[in-house]
Amino acid sequence: MSNDKFLISVIVPTYNRCQYLAYTLKSLASQGIDKSNFEVVIVDDGSSDSTFEMIKTFEKTINVKYVYQADEGFRSGSARNLGIRVAEGTICLFLDSGIIIKSDCLKQHLDFHQENNNEVAIIGYVYGYSAKSEADFMIPIDPNDADGSIAKLVEMGKVWDIRENIYRKYNDKIENLTVPWTLFWSGHLSIRRKILFDVGFFDENYDGNWGCEDNDLGYRLHKAEREIVLCRKAVALHLPHELDLNVRIQEGSENCKYFNKKFPTPEIQLFCDYYAKELSAQCINNEVIDFHELLISRRGQAGD
Repeated sequence: MSNDKFLISVIVPTYNRCQYLAYTLKSLASQGIDKSNFEVVIVDDGSSDSTFEMIKTFEKTINVKYVYQADEGFRSGSARNLGIRVAEGTICLFLDSGIIIKSDCLKQHLDFHQENNNEVAIIGYVYGYSAKSEADFMIPIDPNDADGSIAKLVEMGKVWDIRENIYRKYNDKIENLTVPWTLFWSGHLSIRRKILFDVGFFDENYDGNWGCEDNDLGYRLHKAEREIVLCRKAVALHLPHELDLNVRIQEGSENCKYFNKKFPTPEIQLFCDYYAKELSAQCINNEVIDFHELLISRRGQAGD
């Protein structure tokens, strides 16, 4: 890994989301850093639309690498792991297709890693994570203009990352929380590739259902004493799309059972106890549950 070809590899799993992926790639093509410093690894989880043809239109604009795995159901963990294996960057940045990033986003990740000696896992800021339609933003957004759309949301001051209630409460110092891994979502985060080889990749046993595979990785990073930190300056916008909350609760709860069986600890049991309420809070109240406060309270009640 000492001979990494790029400073950063952006790993984007996708499945039949051609137009959303195009918006993501356009925002990546608009990054302020030289294109020789980063690559984009698209991991296709078995798409049957025109994803491959669309990606080829970006070949002269960015360093793009396309890898494909057969459609065998929802396999986000496997897809990201495939991306890690073929990546040639020192840092792996995970993005979901349909997330657009500010033109300085990659620079912010790289600068923050350098300031922290490449030893942290960085959570990037995501506006509008639970938005189902443009109406949730209350203003028109242009998916082809990440900077302009994000600037409008900032100026309006009413749409935030749904983890903002926790970020503000603890002055962005999430590394000091007892359970920072509850905020560790794979839609926008970065970590040194070597660390992933040290602590292990995404657990592919979560494949087949949505949810928890990112929390699992965050938990292992936390136990390995790797700090999980917020980089508020690395900004992204989650484009609105319909989601089925009931399906997410059902599938996520199944994966949560595996998570707790794998790590039968009080903090993960607490996470599982509140998991359905947590997803509902995200999608209905646009905020997340304070698991740090809940855990401290439960420990106090138990006399720990």
